[in-house]
Formats: sequence, structure tokens, C-alpha cells
Amino acid sequence: MAVAASLLVAGCSGTGSGKLSGQDSQAVRVTPNRTYQNVSVAARALVPLKLPTSLLAEVRVHKDYLPRSARGRRGQSSMRPRYITIHSTQNWSRGADSWRHSLALKGSKLGSLSWHYTVDENVAVQHLPTNITGRHADLNGPGNKYSIGIEMCEHRGNSRTRTVDRTAKLAAYLMYKYDIPLSKVVPHYHWPRHGMSPAHKNCPHFLLDNGRPGRKWRGFQAKVKRYHDQITIQGPAYASR
Repeated sequence: MAVAASLLVAGCSGTGSGKLSGQDSQAVRVTPNRTYQNVSVAARALVPLKLPTSLLAEVRVHKDYLPRSARGRRGQSSMRPRYITIHSTQNWSRGADSWRHSLALKGSKLGSLSWHYTVDENVAVQHLPTNITGRHADLNGPGNKYSIGIEMCEHRGNSRTRTVDRTAKLAAYLMYKYDIPLSKVVPHYHWPRHGMSPAHKNCPHFLLDNGRPGRKWRGFQAKVKRYHDQITIQGPAYASR
């Protein structure tokens, strides 16, 4: 979602079987001696490697919601997320971090655009609740109606590696929370923009190959899956990893 550089900002199922009972409960259930994967296991706790709340804490989410008066909040509707859409800001202006984008959205400097999170090397700022729609993908299409929008910052001085890693953790947690499968964590490219050329935007450009999902996108998906596995796959098998 590109806007004029002078603004200094730009925007560009799982089954749930792995969840802890009681949602993120820190209680540990210890089983008696049993056989697990043909190996005798003595009183081993069947819990994920990491609690979902612990992974979310690593993301460092700060809520800074758009006021209802902002243009990006007008005409929104309730949403049960089915997808997670990954963007990049395409804003290379110095200082255009997550907080700067939040200020722009709250001040309606990006018109009617809105999305749910902006991520940089340090934090993830949340602009909208994840149960209402944003305007970040495909006008009135399913990308806006059913997906959580995450923008990755790429301003000068920002670590792309740390930003991508933080984004992968956030996506993994949202997959867990809403039972969204990895196949529905998609790039902005996934959603066609009818009447526009090109119909599929090269976004996030640094995770696409020649403007299309390829090796780089599969690498990002693998990172998301790795974090999702940490909070969902249960069992003593983790002890040997």
C-alpha cells in the first residue's frame, strides 16, 4: 500500500487439537507411566514446548487502536478471521516505524486504509481489534472481509531479519488463536485487485521471487510453522529435540 513519500508513511484449519485446556493455562498435566511412540515414558508432562502466551509476549504487541472518527474505521463490520495477510509497507523513509504508521492511521493520513498490525524490529503495534475488518488487501473482496492484515516495516535502519521473525511469531500465534491453517497465511499478492494493473501486487516484495510466491515465501511459511509447532505439538518427543 504505497502513499506519497511526503507523508513519511506507507501501507502496503488448524483443528485446534493442540491447544491447552482452559486456553493458555499454565497448568501442567503429568501422566502416569505409559508408552509413547513405542518408548516407555515415566511421568512425562504432555505439554507444548512453549505456552502460546509466552510466544505472544516475545512479539511485544502494543495496542494503539484507531479512534472511531478515523477514516480507516468507517464502515467496518465484524469478522471471524479465516486468513492472515502479510504485507510490507514499501516505505523507506527514516523513522517510518510501527509507531509512525499508527499515528498516520489515527490521523487519517492514509485515507480509508487500515490494517490490524504494523511490525518492526522492536514491536508490533495493533491498530484494530482482530474481530473487525480492515482495508488492506482487495477492496470489497475476501482479503478485506476475512483476513487479519499485518504490515512489515522496511525503513532505513530497521532490521528486516528481526522484523520478519517477529511477524512469523505473530502469525503463528494468530493461527493458534483462530484455528487458521498455514495454507491461509498468504502474501498480499494472493488477493487479486480487480480493475488494477498488475492484478496481483508484488507485496511483500522481499518475500516474493520475481513478484510471485516461491522459495522465499516457502521459507517464511516454514518459519511460521516452526513457531506454531512450538505452541501446539504436545508430548515428550520435544525432550529429545
